[in-house]
Amino acid sequence: MQEYLKILGSVIPLFLLIAAGAVVRRLGILNERADRTLLELNINLLYPCLVLDSLMASEEVRHWSNLWCSPLLGFVCTAACLAVAALAARVGRIQSNTRMRTFTFTAGIFNYGYIPIPLVAVLYGPEALGVLLLFNLGIETAFWTVGMSVLEERSSIRDWRRALTMPVRAIILGVAINLVTAACGLRLDTATLDTLSWGWPVKVIFTTIHFIGITSIPLALLLIGATMADFWGKFRMAHGAGVMALSILVRNFLCPLGFVLLAVFLPISKELRETLVVQAAMPAGMLSLILARHYGGDVPVALQVIYATSAASIITLPLWIHFGMHLIGVQ
Repeated sequence: MQEYLKILGSVIPLFLLIAAGAVVRRLGILNERADRTLLELNINLLYPCLVLDSLMASEEVRHWSNLWCSPLLGFVCTAACLAVAALAARVGRIQSNTRMRTFTFTAGIFNYGYIPIPLVAVLYGPEALGVLLLFNLGIETAFWTVGMSVLEERSSIRDWRRALTMPVRAIILGVAINLVTAACGLRLDTATLDTLSWGWPVKVIFTTIHFIGITSIPLALLLIGATMADFWGKFRMAHGAGVMALSILVRNFLCPLGFVLLAVFLPISKELRETLVVQAAMPAGMLSLILARHYGGDVPVALQVIYATSAASIITLPLWIHFGMHLIGVQ
């Protein structure tokens, strides 16, 4: 019970931040004109700094098994979620091709960044973030290739350069810096830098990166809440109990079960098992809505999936993490 309450206490503040974003939108404190600027700032500066801060000194990134297995598993898990969502759309007889594609895309893609990152840091410690971000590298690749192929109903493999987002480049750069320093027999953590004659200016730079990076998650969650508030009226008018029930089955039950089973039975590192358990519990991500609207998807279906799985995850998210941590032997 104590472990469950710890998980619940880590989850609730994240949902409260999202709720705060909706409130400040309704009060007019955060207006829509500021969204694009803040989103660009987060994607191109704040989040990349968070990534670099988590990767450059991570000891777990230097383990070869984590380095190749984490992105591969991230890609495979995302592609599998899309396949499960596609099968559910057919079995559930969702009408029209556009609605089916939108359901598959939004139910198959989960919130793999802004919610799991603080959860992993709180539950397992900041050292585990390196493996989570390597896992996310595989998710990003699957998102922009397999996922977009589903949404656009055409092969997006030739458009693979879309996957080279600023966060992806930051992951690659952070891993490269980590491996180069490992080859030199160094680890760019505070304790090591304090012992080096040239460590002081490097420490100043790293501290600045850290301070910039820690602002990324709160800002992102506030923007998610504000965006959800914007679409609340359209969601209320979008009648789709069947779609919502099907999306909860896929996103909050079937896919989490698959992730947890992989965490239990695959011969992978402890950190990767922990990553799978946290990612298992995630609801559908807001970015799927934005892309569905931009690439001709069915916006009401995307809204139904995102709102339904997000609401259900308030209950299912801590339960899946508690269940998964128990199975993999993490206290």
